[in-house]
Amino acid sequence: MDWPALIWSAGAYLAGTFPSTFLVARAKHASSLLSAAERSSGETDAHILMTKHLGVGWTALAATLDVLKGLIYVLVARHVGHVDDAWMALVGVLIVVGHTFPFYARQMAGRGLAGAAGVFLVLLPVEMTIAGILIVIGGATRNTSLSSTIGMGSVPVVSAVQGQPGPFVAMSGAIFAILMIRRLEGVGDVIRAGVTPFRAILYRTVFDSSGPPARPFRPVGEEELP
Repeated sequence: MDWPALIWSAGAYLAGTFPSTFLVARAKHASSLLSAAERSSGETDAHILMTKHLGVGWTALAATLDVLKGLIYVLVARHVGHVDDAWMALVGVLIVVGHTFPFYARQMAGRGLAGAAGVFLVLLPVEMTIAGILIVIGGATRNTSLSSTIGMGSVPVVSAVQGQPGPFVAMSGAIFAILMIRRLEGVGDVIRAGVTPFRAILYRTVFDSSGPPARPFRPVGEEELP
């Protein structure tokens, strides 16, 4: 057993749980406000709640911290811990798992996009750059949710075409799956509202929405249901 690599992997999950949104909200004395908003609205994305109640600037700060926690940990694990590719891939996955499913402050958990971006910027920088361009284009055309799905979904495809190491290709596919699973939180409410299970899952995963997207597609967070 490679105990040092195992320790780095366990640390990756803990690093992913770093509560950037919670700390920014506490700095603004608004953690109670966001918790109450989460309970009343059913919204499960802390960044969306921050945008609505604290503004874009504070949300951008929290998102930047989420990117940095993934980026810095991966850099340190690779260059200080000398973790090999196979374990490095596990480190990347566990950072995103920690970001999306922390064992504490669950109401402030993210959807994983920022944490994944930090991991990819180190391990798959070309692929993440392409994904980032797609996401920016989507934001400019008000198709943010769909473009983030396409952008992050492109990472495993492009990494395979680029001939990246197998563990990194597998890592990027696993991370994309985690992002989709996280979006499914609250899908039961959508189904109970009268949407068929197939459509509910489609809306949640592809469009990060609780209903059919408008034309142009709604940005993340403009849906009525959680």
